[in-house]
Amino acid sequence: MSNGNNRKDGKLNLSRIALIAGVLLLVFGIWQLVVRVLGAWLTGIWIIISTIFSIVWPLVLIAGGVALMVLARKGNLNLSTNKKLYRSTRNRKLGGVCGGIAEYLGVEPMPVRLVTIALALPLWYAIIPLYILCWLFIPRNTKNYNNWV
Repeated sequence: MSNGNNRKDGKLNLSRIALIAGVLLLVFGIWQLVVRVLGAWLTGIWIIISTIFSIVWPLVLIAGGVALMVLARKGNLNLSTNKKLYRSTRNRKLGGVCGGIAEYLGVEPMPVRLVTIALALPLWYAIIPLYILCWLFIPRNTKNYNNWV
């Protein structure tokens, strides 16, 4: 049985949107407070972090390229044309987006999560909103889903 907040018709749940907006406002407010209190010290740390990411980012791109070549060589990238993309109910850590993408691609969910995290570190301003949009607009896989779980 559902508690009234879960909608089965696939439309947006306003409670979920309000929760996400509240979390984003909270994180942004904390960030602004930290910047105001620790401004100069934070600038020095940001220079160190950006230097580290300028070295790590090309390595992430190289690892992603190698992973794609290995998957292509093994033949694991052949996608079925009749598959649909759903958020996973079995392989979920947060919203089931990475698990759903992994199920769609036919790969393990951990590499998809690692790539998402690796991309989110330097590109947080694009990846985090994209993840939230996927969470909101990709439907949940309701096949074999028990509402009591």
